[in-house]
Amino acid sequence: MNKWFKKEAMFKAGIAVYAISALTFVIELIGEITGYYIFSASWVVHEITALITLFGFILGGLLIWQSHRLFLRRHQEVKQNLRKAQGEFFRMLELQFDRWGLSAAERDVALLTVKGLSLAEIAKLRETSEGTIKSQNNSIYKKAKVKSRTQLLGALIEELLIEEKK
Repeated sequence: MNKWFKKEAMFKAGIAVYAISALTFVIELIGEITGYYIFSASWVVHEITALITLFGFILGGLLIWQSHRLFLRRHQEVKQNLRKAQGEFFRMLELQFDRWGLSAAERDVALLTVKGLSLAEIAKLRETSEGTIKSQNNSIYKKAKVKSRTQLLGALIEELLIEEKK
């Protein structure tokens, strides 16, 4: 049984125990208020039911709390793995930019281009003219042996996938 299934099962069990305890509590409360009980039993049975209900609330709460802790721990693991993957992705991008012989400015423009920013947005961020960005993009495309933004992205993905196979 994998860890995810255990966490989910623990959470569902906690909710079920908590819900059953809440229903039992409400039924007993209505009986106490109105004097009409769903089942007639001695006061000892009602007191035992109240204790079991209390135990159910505690157990359900503990199961939910524990599953929440496990979910938070898993969330942190996923965040750490994502940061590692992002770091590796950018390392591989830099390696490809090195292979293409891009200058520092071209690297910035290439990265912003791949991120999907428009020429105007890149020019504004880099505090330069759109003409300069167009010129830098043309130089990037030439060095990467592509003709467009889409082909640049495709070339990067292809190179990254090929790099992984080596």
